[in-house]
Amino acid sequence: MNRGYAGFYKNYYLRSSYEYAYAKYLDFHKIPWSYEDHSYDIGYKTYKPDFFFYDQNGKLEKIVEIKSRNENVLIEARKALDCIKAIYNVDFELITYKHLLELYKPLPFSLTSTIDEWIKSEKTTINKTAHGKLNAHYNLKHSENAKKKIGEHTRKLWASESLAKKKMLEGLKKSGMKKGYIRVARVQRKCIECNKEYEVLSTSPKKYCSRTCSGNSAIRNATVQYMEKRESIHKGIRDYVIRWSIDNKDIVLGTPLNKIKTTISQLIHDIQSKFGVKDIRVISKAVFGEDRGRKELIRFMKKVCNEKIC
Repeated sequence: MNRGYAGFYKNYYLRSSYEYAYAKYLDFHKIPWSYEDHSYDIGYKTYKPDFFFYDQNGKLEKIVEIKSRNENVLIEARKALDCIKAIYNVDFELITYKHLLELYKPLPFSLTSTIDEWIKSEKTTINKTAHGKLNAHYNLKHSENAKKKIGEHTRKLWASESLAKKKMLEGLKKSGMKKGYIRVARVQRKCIECNKEYEVLSTSPKKYCSRTCSGNSAIRNATVQYMEKRESIHKGIRDYVIRWSIDNKDIVLGTPLNKIKTTISQLIHDIQSKFGVKDIRVISKAVFGEDRGRKELIRFMKKVCNEKIC
C-alpha cells in the first residue's frame, strides 16, 4: 500500500491513500468531517492533525490522525497528540492501516480497491513537490503579514548557528549561490543525446539536458553492451561445444538420435559451469544462430567429430 500518493478530494488536499480511504469510509456512513483546520502549538513544534469532527453547534469534538505502520512515526504522532490532549483538552484518535482494515470489513467495497482507486485517479500524484493544480498551495499568495514573518524568520536563521542554517548553506553551495548572489558561472552546453542547448553551472558534470535524454542514452549503451556480451558468450559456447565434441568423440559418435539426453545433459552441465547458461535453446542458438533443437545439435557434434572441425 503506497502512502506517497497525494491529491484533491472534495476540495481538500489529502496527503496519502490512507487518508483518502478514511474519508471514503466517513462519506459512506455520511459522517461530516473537515481536514487540517487548525495547527496546535505543542511547545517543541506545531502540529496539524488530519481530520476534525464538530458537533451540531460547531464545537470541536475530536481530531483524528492517519499514520502508516512505521513504529517510529506512530510513537512521534502519539506523543504530539498526547500533548494536544493535555494542553488543549481535545480528544483524539490515531488510525493506522490495521484500523482501516477493520473499518472496511462491513463495507461493500474493499480497502485495497479504494486505495487502488486513489492511486489511479488523475487527481493524485506521487510527487511530493507537485506542480500546478496538484500542489496544495496552488494559486495561493502570501499575505503581507506572512511575508513579514517569513522575512523575520529567515533573518533569525542567518544570524544563528543552527542546524537549519548549515543545511541552507549546504544547499546554496551545491547550487552555486550564496545568499542570492551567483558565485559560480553558468554556461551553455549542448545535450550529447538530442543536441539541445541548456544552461548549467560551469562546475557541473551534467552532459544531458534532461532525465529523458540521460535515460535514453543509458538504455542504448546498456543494450549495446548486452549485445556485445551475448555475442561473446555465444561464440565461447560454440567453440566449447566443438572442443567438447572432439574431446568426447567416442561418446558423441556412439549416441543414437533417440537417446540424446544423457550426452547432452553432461554437455549442458559443463556449459553451465563455464558460462552460466543451461537452456538448451540458448546453446543451440549459440551454435546455429537460431534454436534448432537437440537432434540438430547432436548431428552437428557428430559432424565435428567426423570432419575434425576446430
